[in-house]
Amino acid sequence: MNLASATVALVGFIFLSINLAVNSLSFKSCQSSSLLDLRIYTGASSNGLVSLMLMLTLRELCQTISISAMCKANCCHSGEVISSPPYSVE
Repeated sequence: MNLASATVALVGFIFLSINLAVNSLSFKSCQSSSLLDLRIYTGASSNGLVSLMLMLTLRELCQTISISAMCKANCCHSGEVISSPPYSVE
C-alpha cells in the first residue's frame, strides 16, 4: 500500500510540475489584449492552485516514504521478543 501511494505521489508531482511549467508559458504567450485583467487573474489563480497541489503532493510523498521507512525498520525487528526479568526491583 505504501509503495502504491509513493508511486502515485511521485507521478502526481511530475505531472503537476510539467503542468505548472507549461501553464506559465501558455499564459505568457497569450497575446489577447481584450480582458487583460481577467487573463492575469486567471493565470495567477491557476498557478497558485497548481503550486498548492504541488506542495501537498510533495508532502504526501515525503510522508509516505518516511512511514514506509519506519514500518520497515520496525518490521525487521519484530521477531525479537522483549521481556522484562521476572523479579525486577522497583
